[in-house]
Amino acid sequence: MANKKIENTSGEKLVSVFIPKQSRNDTERFVAVNGERILVQTGKTVEIPQRFAEVIKNSEEMAAVSAAYIDANISL
Repeated sequence: MANKKIENTSGEKLVSVFIPKQSRNDTERFVAVNGERILVQTGKTVEIPQRFAEVIKNSEEMAAVSAAYIDANISL
């Protein structure tokens, strides 16, 4: 895995995010915004531009909503 520091050329605020690993081999998460893409390392806190952090936050919120919906609608 390449360790590359993101250059903040647009002057956009950098935000610290932590994405937990879901398995031993889960080392990176692909995130894209308007055609621009990055790989975010999992299992440690990293700094990324705010637009990518917002995508990660929205993804986590939607995962929680879908899990709650599934739990509420499972018939045992």
